[in-house]
Amino acid sequence: MSRKAISTSAYREAVEEILRQIRRASGLSDARLADRIGCSASTVRNARSGHTSLDPALLLRIEQEFGPGAIDPFLALANSRAVPLPQGGKLGDPALAIVTALHRIIDVQATGSDGGERITRRELQAILGDLRRGRAALDQLIARAGDA
Repeated sequence: MSRKAISTSAYREAVEEILRQIRRASGLSDARLADRIGCSASTVRNARSGHTSLDPALLLRIEQEFGPGAIDPFLALANSRAVPLPQGGKLGDPALAIVTALHRIIDVQATGSDGGERITRRELQAILGDLRRGRAALDQLIARAGDA
């Protein structure tokens, strides 16, 4: 099966999308994002505008800093996505993480919540950790199913 070569422009577009998504979700400026991943604001600005490529080590820092899936637009170029490894080498109870995430979603969709039935950005940010843990548990189960 032959694969299409990945172009520099496709790589840069994926990086632009990653940076846009992070800035939109976190509200970080180029300077604050740069501080979080250990580079200069001009590096972030140039990569965000597609003028230069982002060092792959910085992509890994983005994934570490913002969690599994943060660099999925880049990994999608290879028809892949990030799947976190279990902590301590054990899967743990994936059902608990998934159910916890689901309960948090139900809580923020309740009529008495800040946004009512519509989940607000602030509510999502408050439950982001649980959502990521639930996603990680699902990803681990899916990965295990693929290994079978």
